[in-house]
Amino acid sequence: MKIHTRQLLQTLRQSERGSTAIEFALILPVLASLVFGAIDFGRMLWFKEVLVNATRVGARQGTLFASGNGQSEIEAAITASLAAGGVDPSGLTVVANGVGSPQGQPLSVVATIPWNYIIIDKLVPALSTPNLQASVTMMME
Repeated sequence: MKIHTRQLLQTLRQSERGSTAIEFALILPVLASLVFGAIDFGRMLWFKEVLVNATRVGARQGTLFASGNGQSEIEAAITASLAAGGVDPSGLTVVANGVGSPQGQPLSVVATIPWNYIIIDKLVPALSTPNLQASVTMMME
């Protein structure tokens, strides 16, 4: 009986069955964190680009001579552009400096929306960004 048990234990020690599953289980959380973190970062870059474009649209609306150059028109243009880009405009803050300035003067528009990562905040809290911000300056026409 001792010989049979000894042979069985020796066979089990030399067997590598299941080692691949264990290695995969150890690597899976790291791999999943990297993949979903990259997706989350790409999502942030997409939102940032939509915000920059929307701010550019709002600044352009504010520089048009016939637009009336109102703060509300700039905000409406940015909100519409964000919605068209698939970004929720709730929490949007717009600051426009130089509204109603004469031709040739700069109009500066800064738009800010709240932002939070889905995965990155939980993995690396130091990288969290509470807001995304875009700034555009154009000359009045």
